Amino acid sequence: MLKLTNLSMMLLHCSQKLAALEKILMKSFPESLKVYGTIYYINRGNPFNLEVVVDSWPQFNTVITRPHESEMKDDLDNYTNSYFLFTKDSENLREMLTNTDAINWKQVLQIQGFQSSVDKVLKEICARKMVKMDTAKNILFLKERTINSFDMTKEHNAPEETEGTTPPSVLQSKDGQIFQITPLNEIHADQVNQGWGFGGNERSLRYIQRCIRHFPSFSAVDSDGSPVCWCVSEQSTEYRMGYTLPELRNIGIMRRLIELATKPSFLILKDAPVYCHVAEINKISQRATIGGGFHVARGNWYQWTCHPLKSPL
Repeated sequence: MLKLTNLSMMLLHCSQKLAALEKILMKSFPESLKVYGTIYYINRGNPFNLEVVVDSWPQFNTVITRPHESEMKDDLDNYTNSYFLFTKDSENLREMLTNTDAINWKQVLQIQGFQSSVDKVLKEICARKMVKMDTAKNILFLKERTINSFDMTKEHNAPEETEGTTPPSVLQSKDGQIFQITPLNEIHADQVNQGWGFGGNERSLRYIQRCIRHFPSFSAVDSDGSPVCWCVSEQSTEYRMGYTLPELRNIGIMRRLIELATKPSFLILKDAPVYCHVAEINKISQRATIGGGFHVARGNWYQWTCHPLKSPL
């Protein structure tokens, strides 16, 4: 077994090991889904220049994916300084985060995952390291095909699509308006940024531009070609930044858009998991997400944003 006992961590570089890890993580859905998604992209070109840290190999307890050090040049950029983690053992995670340099606690950063046990560990470590932590906890939703593909439940079986069918390029809202379905362009990044609850600043704008450049996105556009409703995916394959212009809400555009745009025949990445999150208080978006073919997963979506109390200059 490969293991760096003095650090209790190792970087996993080998393509064969990363491919094996991808398959292993599929057995721990949905808890491992965030890490699985980042490794999915690492194994397919790695557009965000991410790397994988494990406590040991081939048996492991904790996996962390993070940007390469060369990417994390801005100590205040938590959008770039993002870590995704999965653990089978909270004590192992606590030791790894305490006694190794798996995470650079001197930077403003964010950590994402789907395990409530991680929350307690991070609170203890942040208190010890003098780091302020803000927690966002939302509802995790999975698309039917993701649920069925990994045998999470057999209660809801989506009908098979006819092979060779052309995915729809238009949608009709409940009031009869017609919108085209198109990918977003980087020129739309500012509009997306202004509507994103976690964004609205220059660093988030650069992050959104990068996501649109490298990952699938979709939007409903009006007759002038302007997006009125959209969703952008990111480096863990999760669809995020969903938004509908206020004047066009409650007529079913988002529900219909995500229903059509996440069909297997429409998706660019046919074998990637399809999932998203919605705030617990946002009942309208929850109904739209369920109406679009998603189901509530066990567990919750977490994002922990960490700020060292002595902020870097």
